[in-house]
Amino acid sequence: MPEPFRLMDELDETLASGSTPSRTRLLRRVTDLYLDGAIHYSDEQISLFDDVLGRLLSDIEESAKRELARRLAAAPMPPPKVARTLALDETPAVAAPLLIHNANLDDADLLACARKGSQVHLLAITKRPVVNEPVTDVLVVRGSDMVVRSVADNSGSRFSDAGFGALVRRADGDDVLAARVGRRPDLPRHHFVRLLAKASEAVREQLQAGRKETAEDIRSVVSRVADAIATRTAADSKDYAAATADVDALHQAGSLGEAEIRGYAGSGRFEHTTAALARLADLPLPTVERLLLQQRPESLLFLAKALGFGWPTTRIILLMRLRQDGSSDQGLDLARSSFDRIKRATAEQVLDFQRTRRDHA
Repeated sequence: MPEPFRLMDELDETLASGSTPSRTRLLRRVTDLYLDGAIHYSDEQISLFDDVLGRLLSDIEESAKRELARRLAAAPMPPPKVARTLALDETPAVAAPLLIHNANLDDADLLACARKGSQVHLLAITKRPVVNEPVTDVLVVRGSDMVVRSVADNSGSRFSDAGFGALVRRADGDDVLAARVGRRPDLPRHHFVRLLAKASEAVREQLQAGRKETAEDIRSVVSRVADAIATRTAADSKDYAAATADVDALHQAGSLGEAEIRGYAGSGRFEHTTAALARLADLPLPTVERLLLQQRPESLLFLAKALGFGWPTTRIILLMRLRQDGSSDQGLDLARSSFDRIKRATAEQVLDFQRTRRDHA
C-alpha cells in the first residue's frame, strides 16, 4: 500500500487513541510526506495536508511544535492554516520561525500578534522582508529598544508619518537608534531636522556621510542659522521637490490660497504645507520650516494672521504640528486667545521684517 494511504489509515486510529507519542510520530511522517512533494501538490491536496496536520497539532508537546514550525518555515509553500496557527502561537520559540518567514501572513495577523505578543514575537516580526505601516506603528510604540532598533534597521520596514515621529522621539538619548533612523533614505526632511536637533555630536558626524544634506547643512539646521545655506539644501531635498512643483503650478494658475493650505495641513502633508506657506508669504522654505518645527507657536500665529487666515485654518496647521512632535492639543485654547489678540497690521509688519532679513542675508 502506498505511503499516503497507510498514513491516512493511521490517522483516525491515532487521533482516537489519544497517545501523544503516537500523534507526534505521525505528525513527523505526514510532515515528511508533505515536504517531499509540496511544490507539486494541487490546492486540494495542500488543503488536505493542512487539515490533517491541524488535527494532529492538538495536544502534542511543545518541542514537537517547535520542530514543525522550523521545518515549515523553510518550506516554499507551508500549509496556510497550520502555518498561521503556529505563527500566532503564544510560545515565542514556536511562533518566531513562521513570523519571520511565512509570506502568507497578512497585516491583520501581524497586527494581532504585535498588539498582544511578547517582545520576542515583536522582534521576529521586525525580521520579515516587508513590514507595513500599520504594523510598524504598533511595533514602535510597544516594542523594546531592541525591537525598535531592529525595525528601524530593516530596509523593508514602511513607516507612516506618525510612525516616523514616534521613532524620532524614541531616538532621543539612544545613539544607536538615532543613527539607524537618520540613515533611512525614506525619512522625511522635517523628521530628519527634529532628529538632528536632539542627536549627539557623534550621531551627527555619522549621519553627515549618509544623507544628501551636507555637513554644513546639518550644522545650520541644528544651530538655526544661515538661511541661505539651508535654502539651497531644502530646495535640493527630494522631500520638497514634488511639493514645490505642485505648489508652483497652483500659484501660477492663481489657485493657491487659504483653502489649499487647509487641505494640505488637514491631510498631514508637511512638505506641501511648508512650500505653500513659503510661496504665499514670499519667504525661504527653511524659514517657514523652522516656524512649523518650533515648539512655541507664536511666530506661526503671526504668519497666519499676516496672510489673512482665519482661526479654522490656523488651528488645522497647529494640529499638524502637534502630530509631528507628539504634543497634546491642550495649548490650542491659549493659541486661539493669542491669535485673536494679534492685529493684522502688526503681523504684516513682522512679515515684512522677515522678508527684509532674507533680502539682506
